[in-house]
Amino acid sequence: MYSINIKNTVVGRAVGFSKDGKLFLGRKYDLYSYSTEQHTELIARVPCSWKRKVIAPSRLLCRLFRHELRGASIFSDGTKIIATRKGLYYGAKNETILHRAEMPLLDPPVIGPSNITLTKDEKILWGEYWGNPDLRAVRIFVSYDKGRSYEPIWQFKPNEIKHVHNIVEDTQDDCYWVLAGDHFKQPGIGRLSKDLKQFDWLVKGEQKYRAVYVFPLKDRLVYATDSEKQPDYVCSLHKTTGKWEKVCDIPGSCIYAAKFGKWYTISTTSENFDFDTIASRTATLWISNDCENWQQVFTAEKDIWNKTYFEFGSLLLPRGEWKSDEIVFSGQAVKKYDNITCIAEIIEK
Repeated sequence: MYSINIKNTVVGRAVGFSKDGKLFLGRKYDLYSYSTEQHTELIARVPCSWKRKVIAPSRLLCRLFRHELRGASIFSDGTKIIATRKGLYYGAKNETILHRAEMPLLDPPVIGPSNITLTKDEKILWGEYWGNPDLRAVRIFVSYDKGRSYEPIWQFKPNEIKHVHNIVEDTQDDCYWVLAGDHFKQPGIGRLSKDLKQFDWLVKGEQKYRAVYVFPLKDRLVYATDSEKQPDYVCSLHKTTGKWEKVCDIPGSCIYAAKFGKWYTISTTSENFDFDTIASRTATLWISNDCENWQQVFTAEKDIWNKTYFEFGSLLLPRGEWKSDEIVFSGQAVKKYDNITCIAEIIEK
C-alpha cells in the first residue's frame, strides 16, 4: 500500500519537462522553469491580444476563456515550443517573447493541437483537435525546423475520427501511436511509422479504445480510457494482435498520464458523465510500478463552478517522463489546489 506526501507547492500548472529534468510551469500565457529550491524563472511569454490581457488578472475568466498553456517542449539547444488554444509558438533559448509558428495555407484552415510531441530525434508531431461538429477530415502535422513551420503528413477521411488526442512515441518498436476520439466508430489507436509515411489502425470503433495517453511496454500498450459514455478502466492492448484486456476499474475518465522514475501515474477527471458514477464530484490520482497493480493515492473535490464553462475538475500531469521518483501534479477546478502544482514523494505503508 502506498500514500503520498506533498513536499512542495507552487503556483501554476505543470506542462512539461526538459530532457535534463527541469519542470516547466504555465502561468496564464507565460512559461516558467522550476527548481527543487522553489525558485521559478520566466523563460517564455506568448504574445496575446489586449482582450486576453484584460481577462488575465481574473482566475475565473482565465478558466472561462481557457487562457492557459496547453503544452510546452524544450529542444536540446534550448529552443522553446508552446501550444495554446490559439496556436503554436516558438522561440530561441535567449528569446523570452515567442513567435507564432508558420502554418501551411490549407482548405479548410489548420486547427491547433491538444498535445504536442517532441520526438527523440527532435521533430514536433501533433494532430488537429477541436469539437469538429461537421466531422471534416483531420490532419497530422510535423515540424522539421524546431517548431518554426509545419507541414501535413497524414489526413484521415471525413468522419473517420473526430480529432486527435495525442501522438506517443514508442522507442522500443520505433514508431508512433496515434490516439483518436471520440464517439461511435471514431475512437481508435493506430501505428504511424517512424518515417511518417505509413499509418495503420491497430484497434478502432469502441469506447474502450478511446485514450489520451498510452504507456508503450515491450509487447503491449497500457492506458486508461477517456470516456464519459461508459465506465472507465485501465486496460492492456497487445501491440501486434490488438488483444484487449481490462486491468482494473477507475472512477472516471482519464485525460492525463505521466511516468515519474519507476512510477506510472494516471489521473481521473470530474466531468459531465452520461452514466451514474460516485466520482462525478472528484478527481483522483493513481500510481503503479508495474502497470498491473494500481492504487488510488490522492483525491480532490470539484469546486463549485460549472464544469462546462469553468473547466472539468482535474489533476493535471505534465506530458513526458521525469527521472525522479517524485511525482508532480496540478489542480484544475478543484478545491484547495486550483492552479497549484504539487511535488510529492511516494511513501510505502
